[in-house]
Amino acid sequence: MKGKQLYRISKVDTRIYVKGFSGVLVYKALYAILSALGGFVLLYLLTSPYIAILVIVPILLMVLYRLNWIQQTLGPDGYRKRQSANKLPDFITIKQAVNTLIQHNQ
Repeated sequence: MKGKQLYRISKVDTRIYVKGFSGVLVYKALYAILSALGGFVLLYLLTSPYIAILVIVPILLMVLYRLNWIQQTLGPDGYRKRQSANKLPDFITIKQAVNTLIQHNQ
């Protein structure tokens, strides 16, 4: 096929990315930003702009720092697994062998 260019079809990544976040963490970051904006507007109207800045900005930075830490250590898949593991009953989440538990209790 001379003269014709060949185009390779590849999978397109349709996930949303915000500052390196992916998966569920993107939506958590977007909700944090939107709630910070709403909280800022509410505090701005009820009090003063200085109080709104002193309250909302540190909270937003702490939430984004925590999400960034989760993204770097667990990733979106690990975060989802951790959330579903927290919902399991206690008898399923035993992390020691049964023999060691029996020996410690005696």
